[in-house]
Amino acid sequence: MNQKILKENNMIEIKEEFKDLIPALTKEEFRQLETNCMAEGIREKILTWKGFIIDGHNRFEIATKWDLDFETESKHFDNEYDVKIWMANNQLGRRNLMDFVKGELTDTIEKLIKEKGKQKLKDTGKKFGEGYKKEEPLSTIDKPSHNTQKIVSDKLGWSTGKKAMFDIVKKKAPEEVKAKLRTGEVSINAAYKEIKKEEKKANFEAKKQLFEKEVKPENLNQKIILGDSIKVLPTLEKKSFDLLLSDPPYGMDFKSGWNNKEKIQNDKIVDTITLFEDVLKESVPLLKDDAHFYLFGNINFIGDIRPIIEKYLNIKNILIWDRKVIGMGDLKSYGNSYDIIYFGYNRVWKDLNGTRDRDLLSYSRTDPAKNIHPTEKPLDILEYLIKKSSNENDKILEPFAGGGSTLLACKNLNRFATGVEIEEEYYNLIKNRI
Repeated sequence: MNQKILKENNMIEIKEEFKDLIPALTKEEFRQLETNCMAEGIREKILTWKGFIIDGHNRFEIATKWDLDFETESKHFDNEYDVKIWMANNQLGRRNLMDFVKGELTDTIEKLIKEKGKQKLKDTGKKFGEGYKKEEPLSTIDKPSHNTQKIVSDKLGWSTGKKAMFDIVKKKAPEEVKAKLRTGEVSINAAYKEIKKEEKKANFEAKKQLFEKEVKPENLNQKIILGDSIKVLPTLEKKSFDLLLSDPPYGMDFKSGWNNKEKIQNDKIVDTITLFEDVLKESVPLLKDDAHFYLFGNINFIGDIRPIIEKYLNIKNILIWDRKVIGMGDLKSYGNSYDIIYFGYNRVWKDLNGTRDRDLLSYSRTDPAKNIHPTEKPLDILEYLIKKSSNENDKILEPFAGGGSTLLACKNLNRFATGVEIEEEYYNLIKNRI
């Protein structure tokens, strides 16, 4: 007997609210199910609650289309909340679903649990927790739950990080992307990365507009910006700087009791070499084609740093800065008394100002007790380099402002300087200094 119409004298109906809880099959999945049903019949019972289908919507559609017989079974639930919770759990347990669909179903379960709990409390006229003995707490299914992560972990085995990515994708992804997520064409991770990429672009544009609004030409003389160079530099004008003069923090890992400071932020050798390349990559587009550059360094890391510089700029010379005093190090061996300075140009060479000088520069280092920053360079060597490679009113870029010596040297020589400093303490000291 064909049972697609009648069961216990009741019509079998489709409730759209229930049907919407069932993740849609792909065309291929539906075609395969249809083929199996026509070959073997409808083997699994179609489950109902009060005449409404709660499991078997696709089988019912196929049976109706091809006039196939099937059996039904009525399930008992106290209310629609329990029906929906059961349906969502049932789908999670029986199908090879895409991760995004699993996440949606899990969120649905949590939402239904909360709604049911709130409704029960509303029906009793009590606030949550009133009238219940500690030894007789509400069951998990009866009370609003805020532990979404536990549900996710129990049912899906997701990490907190994956759940966080899912939440962002679910909230921010366009509907056309969500459709691809449900079919597996796009992964949660890929969608998340695209969202973050677009947010980063929008953030950069917003910062750029803010910068353009707030900074007036008369204030550009010695400009110090608080922030991460990797984020700040893309907001600055392209091909506008005549000189890059910087003292990057790579490889220092400085730590002492100097001036009650802990250490230079982000100054581990591995991290800072990566940081250096990221900042250099963002700095180069800001330079004019004939701009010079000076980058202070340490001979110990020349094998790491030189190849990075040569990826983006042209090295002309490696200068030696004779500090005239021995620095920190092994007391039983030779003491280092010099640093190196990478010197070169962007794309087009231009001659240095003045006469041809030696590549050995002898300038005493500043008194550490009087320094603002632990690796601060003396003004006289900075001013010498600035005069050799720029003219009055030229623009100088310093992505690692530190104690602000480069900006101060530019101020003394009537140059326009823009510095970026990530640490607020040094940023405030620089503002007072210039």
